[in-house]
Amino acid sequence: MKIKQKIQTMSALMLGLSASALAGAQTAPEVTEPLRAPLASDTLSAVIQRELPFSQLGFQGSVGIQGSEASAYIGFGSRLDEVIAQASLNFDVTPSPALLALVSHIKIYLNNELMGVVAITDGQQGKKMNISMPLDPRYFSNYNQIRFELIGNTHKTCSNPNDASIWAEISQSSHVALQVQKTQLQSDLSLLPAPFFDPRDFGRVNLPFVMGDGYDLAAMKAAGVLASHFGALSQWRGAQFPLSFDHLPERHAVVFVTNENKPDFLRDFPDTDGPRLQMITHPTNPYVKLLLVIGRDSADLNTAVQGLALGTQLFTGPMAKINAVKQIKPRVPYDAPNWIETSRPIAFSELVEQRSQLQVEGRTPPPIRLNLNLAPDLFTWQSRGIPMDLSYRYSPPMTDNSGSRLSLKINDEFIEAFNLTTKGQGGESTRIRVPLLDDGMLNGHDRVRIPAFKVGSKNNIAFEFGFASVTEGNCQVTQPSKQYAVIDGSSTIDFSGFPHYIEMPNLRAFATSGFPFTRMADLSETVVVVPKSPSRDALQSFLNLMGRFGADTGYPGLNVTLTNQWDPQHLKDKDILSIGVVPELQQAAFDTDQVNLVMQAGQRQIRLPGRNETAQSKEGVATSGQHRDAADWVSVEAGGAFAAITGLESPFTKKRSLVTVMAADPQALSLVDQALTDAGKVEFMSGSVVTLRNQEVASYQVGSRYYVGKLPVWQLVWYHFSNHPVLVASLAALLVVIVTIFLWRVLRRIAAKRLSKGEDEA
Repeated sequence: MKIKQKIQTMSALMLGLSASALAGAQTAPEVTEPLRAPLASDTLSAVIQRELPFSQLGFQGSVGIQGSEASAYIGFGSRLDEVIAQASLNFDVTPSPALLALVSHIKIYLNNELMGVVAITDGQQGKKMNISMPLDPRYFSNYNQIRFELIGNTHKTCSNPNDASIWAEISQSSHVALQVQKTQLQSDLSLLPAPFFDPRDFGRVNLPFVMGDGYDLAAMKAAGVLASHFGALSQWRGAQFPLSFDHLPERHAVVFVTNENKPDFLRDFPDTDGPRLQMITHPTNPYVKLLLVIGRDSADLNTAVQGLALGTQLFTGPMAKINAVKQIKPRVPYDAPNWIETSRPIAFSELVEQRSQLQVEGRTPPPIRLNLNLAPDLFTWQSRGIPMDLSYRYSPPMTDNSGSRLSLKINDEFIEAFNLTTKGQGGESTRIRVPLLDDGMLNGHDRVRIPAFKVGSKNNIAFEFGFASVTEGNCQVTQPSKQYAVIDGSSTIDFSGFPHYIEMPNLRAFATSGFPFTRMADLSETVVVVPKSPSRDALQSFLNLMGRFGADTGYPGLNVTLTNQWDPQHLKDKDILSIGVVPELQQAAFDTDQVNLVMQAGQRQIRLPGRNETAQSKEGVATSGQHRDAADWVSVEAGGAFAAITGLESPFTKKRSLVTVMAADPQALSLVDQALTDAGKVEFMSGSVVTLRNQEVASYQVGSRYYVGKLPVWQLVWYHFSNHPVLVASLAALLVVIVTIFLWRVLRRIAAKRLSKGEDEA
């Protein structure tokens, strides 16, 4: 989804907000200069070496190029606060052993400007070549694209450009080496969210948060809301928010300042009369900026943070005062900007930032990809599938039976293929409607049903056009040099009509989508409970989790509740997230006043389900339903870092959830933060208990289960009895017997009445 546009639109509908630039004693002295200072020697820092490996640019394997004149693309950005002084491309490439020397080569482009050519000479075919090529820094822009184009030939006299033996593989260990210099930026809020979050930077967001040690939970809530805002901006990059008290960081950072709680390095900062935002230059490093969130008290900090999260486009100048932030229309469940709407069909144009993402070109064009994020509790059991109205255009092949096809894949699994014909027919199925010719390009329109079992919380749809060439004789190839294909933006996919229902606890849903907390995008039904004297690590975990929730929903968690009390009145009808460590959670069991899930220091205990057992309870945790004896008991005395995530039904409200993040010591909470940002580890998280020890992840399904959501009565009954076919058969047989007896009695009475009537007439 277009996250930024969605947030801005929602802000305009929901908020009444005003901001005014101020001048005076509170404004830090700044030089009047352009937003990006002139590139003079006195405004640039020393040269910094930086490497961007392909593995961090979205490639988890080698980059393949198939066919002559085919291309591969590598994208990366250039930060606003940096100037590229020198750059080079270092890559390992293995050409096909069938390529002819000299006439075969690879062209390298930077932003469509030719940077150089790599010739393939005799003896290099089939062997890995290490190439280092300078990149002209004059052609760098905010967003950069490196294109590798392979020109390949296998015969001197004639060659089929689509010959399967024409290929090259570029290793994912290749990288772009940059020599950058920091440049001085003007302190201007119109730059926001840069330089604290720069969308041109594809790396993980690392934004320190700083406040004085006299903070309270309301101030920490403001920091959490701001973390969720930057998490929403970070999207797929991931984000972490190191927390420190009274310590001045050496990088771009956010500093929270109140009249009664100022960091040591801002002790002389003047008091304020209301919530404000101010950008200043680091006192010792002119290339670093600090964003000050200022208020008279913690309530003002929350107002300032809400204004920053929802009104960024209103700010100009070095300082702004937030006059008002009012929520006019409350959020509704499942309206997260990152999640697909389930109330109407969604056009493909809504799933991309630019329509150009729906078009590809080349002899072997790359797939057109769409990302779909769904609410994890969308109930698609035994559905006929997800309807998708698909429209597409493509360069026509020379014959109807050329072998050219459009292949549809979901999550890298093949779904269906459509024949590309000269008449524009999308396939041979009766579901396919014959399209019209449009500007010399053929148009296809198909209605596809996506198997429901392919749909999870996060999905990728790939449309891969394959154009076959037709060779006449030995040399003549009748395929044009370049093919074009477009998926029409008016194509739709429809998830409407599906109810929301899921079995809980489900830590996979928590790890992948932040569910159930993200059911409300603003976290208005979420309470986060921390210990009464929380450690810095516990609070930092809170910030990182808030950032993760923001990335899941694409919206800041404005209405989250943060507390250190297990108060049933405030925890009723809420989903609860508990964060703590062993020394601070003293009680192994809970009563109506307090819930504590404890792991004894140095001793890790968990109940493991036996074979074929599905519903058991964890000792020390009250669960609904009957308790069952554990099949195994594991008690381990071990050193090293250890953390766990557990889930169960809230003891305060039925069908509400309690998720606990705990660790054996404060430092071990970082295991949870790291695991939730590691796709490889998230894949192995499931059930009701996840344990984390160093690099190991283990998941267990223990304790009682419960269900969240609503289903029609008939579907609810059928779903819960589907795993008991013998019982269903027995009930069906019993029902047949009952109906038979009932009908027999009715018919017997009717027969008796007829007989008695006949006797009377006689």
